[in-house]
Amino acid sequence: MRYGVISDVHGNLQALMAVLADLRHQRVDAWLSIGDLIGYGPQPNECVEVVAELGAVSVTGNHELIVLGELEGRSSSERAHRSHRWTREALRPDVASYLRSLPIQADVNGIVLTHGSLGDPEEYVRTPLHASRELAKLAVEQPGAGLLLLGNTHRQQLHGERTGQVPVQTGSPLRFRADERHLANPGSVGQSRQWEWPPRARCLLVDTARGEMTFRAVPYDVRGSRRQLSRHGLPYRAIHSTPPLGPALRRRATRAWRHLRSS
Repeated sequence: MRYGVISDVHGNLQALMAVLADLRHQRVDAWLSIGDLIGYGPQPNECVEVVAELGAVSVTGNHELIVLGELEGRSSSERAHRSHRWTREALRPDVASYLRSLPIQADVNGIVLTHGSLGDPEEYVRTPLHASRELAKLAVEQPGAGLLLLGNTHRQQLHGERTGQVPVQTGSPLRFRADERHLANPGSVGQSRQWEWPPRARCLLVDTARGEMTFRAVPYDVRGSRRQLSRHGLPYRAIHSTPPLGPALRRRATRAWRHLRSS
């Protein structure tokens, strides 16, 4: 089976359509969605509709749960809460009903999907040590599962229980062993958190027959997304939220950023 894996769309329809076109070109058999279809971005209803029509196996994310009033979102920023309030008003009743039906966790042929971590949709699994702990927990809770798919960090990641952290190179297939559990994060479709210009939409192709994963970084209509943000009074950082830096690195990154934008 060839699975197209998406996460953290965040209401960015232009980015979503770009990754779906890219994955369709890779001849995907089925779709997996790891949560946060909404929040931040300007087209939550449209994004949910598109993913629902795919017939994707989907789980809920922390942004869905906060918007629906099922989580308080205490760790969320004020910018995130502003987007939650706007999204709550914009969400159609039928879309809200669909989102309420999504489970926290799903299992598809030994592939486990959940948004943040096993047991907590708001948790960030960033480090190799944390990834190893999640795989150890997976071995206890679902010993028949070989792959754990997580989102939430907006960063692409591959970690094996024995091989450890595997460097990700977008566009190049990475082999994974059937006798070893792995954790993978496809990155964010709709909100890049990289120092890059223009921002890219990220996703993952999992080929279980060949034992390969291919991480993707896809260009999309950023200007179209920005027009939609402006139309609804939402900030540009809703689709491109660069990481915080120390003062020296910030100055260097600002110079590089200006160069990128002028090129």
